[in-house]
Amino acid sequence: MVVAACVLNFQRAVGLLVISVNFNICKSLPFPSCQLSLPLSRIIYASVLVAVLSWLVLDTAQRGTRQLMSFFGLLLLVFLMLLFSKHPFKVRNTRTLICGIGLQFFFGLLILRTTFGLTVVRWLGKQAEIFLSYTDAGSQFVFGDSYTDHFFAFRVMPILVFLSSVISILYYVGFMPWLICKIGFIMQIIMRTSPAESMAAAGNIFLGNTDAALLIRPYVSELTISEMHAVMTGGFASISGTILGAFISLGVDATHLLTATLMSAPASLAIAKTFWPEKEPSVSISSHNFKLIKGENKNILEAASQGAARAAGVVANIVSNIIAFLALLAFFDAVLSWLGGMFDCPQLSFSLICSYIFMPLAFMMGVSWEDSFIVAELIGIKTFLNEFVAYQRLSEIIQRRTAGGPEYVNDVKQYISVSV
Repeated sequence: MVVAACVLNFQRAVGLLVISVNFNICKSLPFPSCQLSLPLSRIIYASVLVAVLSWLVLDTAQRGTRQLMSFFGLLLLVFLMLLFSKHPFKVRNTRTLICGIGLQFFFGLLILRTTFGLTVVRWLGKQAEIFLSYTDAGSQFVFGDSYTDHFFAFRVMPILVFLSSVISILYYVGFMPWLICKIGFIMQIIMRTSPAESMAAAGNIFLGNTDAALLIRPYVSELTISEMHAVMTGGFASISGTILGAFISLGVDATHLLTATLMSAPASLAIAKTFWPEKEPSVSISSHNFKLIKGENKNILEAASQGAARAAGVVANIVSNIIAFLALLAFFDAVLSWLGGMFDCPQLSFSLICSYIFMPLAFMMGVSWEDSFIVAELIGIKTFLNEFVAYQRLSEIIQRRTAGGPEYVNDVKQYISVSV
């Protein structure tokens, strides 16, 4: 009965969606009889939304309560954004928030609930891993056959150089600007965001936060505060393609990373415009007149060389920060252990503190109670220290589960359980 109800609700949702599309087409025709009144159109849109949500809730309920917990956690996070907004509960364009979350659900359903979507993303992830393996040729030539003995410095960091060079080439031939414009245009139409902030959010899927902001350099002086906040939020909410490749090389599932990267673009716009609503008149920039900044390279070889040279500074910055943060973490943990020993708690550490502080957030995200402390520790390390350190810890946790070791050691969970 539950399955039948889910199918029925889904069919109703599709039917109402088709009716809504047909009505919108009629509205554009010059016949007065085809015009829809505003209340009727709102009723149709509301019906579609209720039907889709009903199907999602019923379908998710069959899979357990953890999925429902993550859904209510999402609603709670949106409520907190509205509460602590620059203008609390005064969102000028609710369509941006609703459509941003809707795009997340669409990508999630397409990838995780359909065989075709999951197969495609897994294939892309496998191809990405194969493509990244070509970096080993350059690493072996420069560092010798024993380069794998220094995995992070001589195996992971060269991937940043390789991918930066490739992205620079794609940017020179025009493929990257074309792809960013298409994705940005889709988000702009669906979410009704400005061209500049839409293109910046789309650029963050492939580029770093600095490079994505430089794409709209001629329009930065004309951005409102809300648009500037959206551009910055998109940069912090996503990772560049080069960093993505480094995370894949650490052993993290490429399918999950690709999915999260794609979903972060509309999510960042939705949250940014909710936290800092638009209250100023935005400068009207037509999508047809909007142009991305192109590189100044004269040929492909120069583009490849410049891309590799830019990555050198990024690699040096990452390595120096990791050395500093890990040293500070070791010192901080020693101090906390000394203080904890005075109160019969020598195991006190920064990671332990993070696991308790961020545990409610991890639980709200749909993580099981037993695994929420591990996930909370990773969130804390990524937030306060460095994302590479967090993903390195995640890689170790994945290796423990793959090796089939004990799940608990001295009543401490060693790895995250497989989701069902």
